[in-house]
Amino acid sequence: MQDANREGRAIWRGAVILTVAALLVKIMSAAYRLPYQNLAGDVGFYVYQQVYPFYAVAVALSGTGFPIVISKFIAEAKNGGGFRKEAQIRRHALIALFILCGLFFCLLFLFATPLTEVMGDERLSSLIRISAFIYLFVPLIAVLRGNFQGENQNMMPTALSQIGEQVARVLLIIGSSWYLFLHHGDPYQFGRAATIGSVAAPAVSLIILLLYFRKEELPSARGADRAYSRIDWHLVKDLLINGCLFSLLALPLVSFQLIDSLTVIPLLNHAHVPDPMEQNGIYDRAYALTQFGMIAAASLTATIVPGLAKLSALRKKREIQRQASLALKISLAFGLAAAAGLAVISKEVNIMLFRNAEGSFSFALVAFTMLTLSLILTASGILEATGRPWLPFLYLMAGVAVKLVGNYLLIPFFSINGAAAATCLATALTAWLNVRCLRRKSLAAALQFRLILKLCAAASGMVLAVLIWKLLIVEWESRLADSRLLATGIALSGALLGGCVFLFLIFILRYFDSADFKRLPMIGRWLNKSPDKESKISE
Repeated sequence: MQDANREGRAIWRGAVILTVAALLVKIMSAAYRLPYQNLAGDVGFYVYQQVYPFYAVAVALSGTGFPIVISKFIAEAKNGGGFRKEAQIRRHALIALFILCGLFFCLLFLFATPLTEVMGDERLSSLIRISAFIYLFVPLIAVLRGNFQGENQNMMPTALSQIGEQVARVLLIIGSSWYLFLHHGDPYQFGRAATIGSVAAPAVSLIILLLYFRKEELPSARGADRAYSRIDWHLVKDLLINGCLFSLLALPLVSFQLIDSLTVIPLLNHAHVPDPMEQNGIYDRAYALTQFGMIAAASLTATIVPGLAKLSALRKKREIQRQASLALKISLAFGLAAAAGLAVISKEVNIMLFRNAEGSFSFALVAFTMLTLSLILTASGILEATGRPWLPFLYLMAGVAVKLVGNYLLIPFFSINGAAAATCLATALTAWLNVRCLRRKSLAAALQFRLILKLCAAASGMVLAVLIWKLLIVEWESRLADSRLLATGIALSGALLGGCVFLFLIFILRYFDSADFKRLPMIGRWLNKSPDKESKISE
């Protein structure tokens, strides 16, 4: 039992490291979008967001999808193999990624113009060609991250490389945008500069990972090259299939954003909406913050997969169910808190970040995808780790189909609000299918009704507290309705108040029990050393 708890705490410790790194990355991501949108305007923001999904796919391949799959293969090799098998996985992962990324590069570079014709804006072709170059960094970055995550679940190199890459990206984008603002650049020049900054930043991540790799004391590979000189195409195929599947599953929002990039502008044009590019830029505002609510889920996914893969190989079904159930409880709790919290202060956050309240209703609608996407990420990670990657992929494709149909049905009548509603419906269906599958496969215990009531009570208390807080200063808000400073104060204080109230309520209501706490890093170690304190918590 102690070994199981120790394994569980190692998983959650890795989750904490990646969560902190992801939080810093997302804060910087929101921080650069604020001045970028203010400098480039809604049309300039639209230009960059149209190309962003192609960049985000590369980030999914190198940052989450392939590193998780590689770490899973390495973790399984460490459990039943030796150094040679791990070396074989690294080498074949490089081969698989060079094939895949070379294909992506050629397709985007050579077929940029036909793609932009479908998107309804041929001026985007040069930006798509620029975005193709990021795929040249992906193979080495993904293999190095996967190697560190599989070797003793070391998340620090991944975390630091993500932070370093984002710092470089933010500095390049803001610096170039400020230069263009001073020289009266047009929206497409802003978009081009932002794309170049995003493509160049991974070089920093690669340098950090290589510095860590040089410190690794690997056993001598003499003879290993001879043993594995022949390419195992079956292993390459397995890595490609699993890596591609989980890359899609690791960043599901990109799948829905890609549908928007291909359909929103043509549909807005067909519906004769005034200034469709500006409207699309306003709609894209919500996506800038949606990823905040997915931080915990994305980090949990990256860390639970190697641990669950080991447990699956050892056929420890009971421990898999415990770890998976806790991961779902965490994703559900913090996904709901983030969604409800952002929805209730959506107007103020919109003004704070983007100068006006336009599109606040669609902003509030898209906020609820924080909950559904968090559940999708965690549930698909559990299914992938236990050898069922095709199921969450099929569920995601079902969601993408609903999103596509929803856009065609709703955008002509409700403009960008229709696109937001289609995203909510599509992600809700995908999340429901994934969680339902976990229960049917006995991979996670069903959440008890009393726990759902506790969580709803905590979320309701949080929303009520924020609404009361907003009502207390409603007179100031009415007098200074256009004040960005006031909106900033309400948004930040409301977020802080709501977060504190939610944490207080889930602790008081005991949404997490003592067994859950023992599986978390630091808390679990403290409880194991203090049996008296453990008994007090369980009382």
